[in-house]
Amino acid sequence: MANKKQSHEPRRKRVVGKHRPCHRSARRARAHLAASPPAAMPAASFNPSLAFPPAPPPSEDPHELEPREIMFGGQPHVLRLVGPADEGRLISFFNSHTEETIRQRYGYHISEMTHERARRLVGVDQSRDLALGVFERAPDGEEVLHAVGRYLIDPAGRSAEMAFVVRESKRGLGICTVLLRTLLRVARHRGMSYLYAQVQADNAPMLTIFRRHGGRMKPIPGADAMEVFVPTAPP
Repeated sequence: MANKKQSHEPRRKRVVGKHRPCHRSARRARAHLAASPPAAMPAASFNPSLAFPPAPPPSEDPHELEPREIMFGGQPHVLRLVGPADEGRLISFFNSHTEETIRQRYGYHISEMTHERARRLVGVDQSRDLALGVFERAPDGEEVLHAVGRYLIDPAGRSAEMAFVVRESKRGLGICTVLLRTLLRVARHRGMSYLYAQVQADNAPMLTIFRRHGGRMKPIPGADAMEVFVPTAPP
């Protein structure tokens, strides 16, 4: 065959660079570990209750829960609590999602947002759980929902699981950062020292936001996702 041309020259042992690649690989591995932030390191035994500073005793909710106007992309938006009157807005918001957005948010495919599910999501007890929305006033005067940030408190009441979703056309404007900071401040006022979330491993923008706020992460065994713990105290 054409690629098996025989040679009468004696075979030479490939010793050139035999040891150097190993040293270079080891140096690269050590440099990579040194450059990696602690938040990105696996932490199988990580205990957020011990790692993060405790929150002060619960106090009144901060003023952030009052509706307030915030500029995103040069346009006025309103950050406020989501309520039962937003059921239809939530369904319309869900219907705008791409399949990738649904996968990143829920981790699996959801074909529709039923009225029953929407009613449950907008009808949370805001004194215990929290659901915030970012709205924009449409030309016809109707409010359009562009983003939701929420947390659901755990049974012990010491922490809560959070989740976020932002309309594709509104990303990169800082909306998720504002939602996260508001959730963290409210949770700290309510006596929680951290919030946690499950994030798809390829959701780099969300993981970056969590890292910027002192988040610690560890892989979820058997899943292509990360478990993230974010302290309520400013980093």
